[in-house]
Amino acid sequence: MSGDTDDTGSLDRPTFRGCVFCYSAEWAYYGVKKAARSVSSPDT
Repeated sequence: MSGDTDDTGSLDRPTFRGCVFCYSAEWAYYGVKKAARSVSSPDT
């Protein structure tokens, strides 16, 4: 999926490393970071 572009910029999507709990925590952090970025960016 190299053609999959997103407006996240430098945000890296979490990768599964074998720990379901850690993976879920990384996705939660990713979601919060993405939401904060979309709120702080000016909408023109």
